[in-house]
Amino acid sequence: MNSAVTLVDFSRLLNGLDHIYSEFSRACGLSDCAYWMLVDTSTAGGSVAVSRLTSEWFYNKQTINSAIKTLTARGFATLEFAEGSRKNKVVRLTEAGRRFAERYALPAQGAEQRAFDALEPWEQREIMRLIGKFSQVLGDECEAFKQQMAAESQMQDRREGESCDC
Repeated sequence: MNSAVTLVDFSRLLNGLDHIYSEFSRACGLSDCAYWMLVDTSTAGGSVAVSRLTSEWFYNKQTINSAIKTLTARGFATLEFAEGSRKNKVVRLTEAGRRFAERYALPAQGAEQRAFDALEPWEQREIMRLIGKFSQVLGDECEAFKQQMAAESQMQDRREGESCDC
């Protein structure tokens, strides 16, 4: 009997983890991205540069801007120019946003912390090391795949151009 873990098993595990995080955001009535922007802004002391959010989270800029727009529309945050800047913006939680984060987002973060604390310190380090390594290698593989697809697409476009009856 082969007891090796398959890639499908691993993918299901990651998908299950994503589902749990989505359940936290859904319980708050927010999209995944809006939830994480609220959590990050709250844990950063109530304000954070938009440039930091776009550089540190794995969402595209449009998704982050849409999440910030949702937070501002619900009265949870404001979007302002950074002090002394006419370009860089900062997200600031309103009092309502702070209360909402304290009631919904931060308890969810507490649950995540308790789950992480259930691991031994060596397990915490090992999970971080292994996920970091897997993420790095998979990211490299993704870049190589995208380059291959672009090259194949370019080759296909050339072939189609050569056979054109213009």
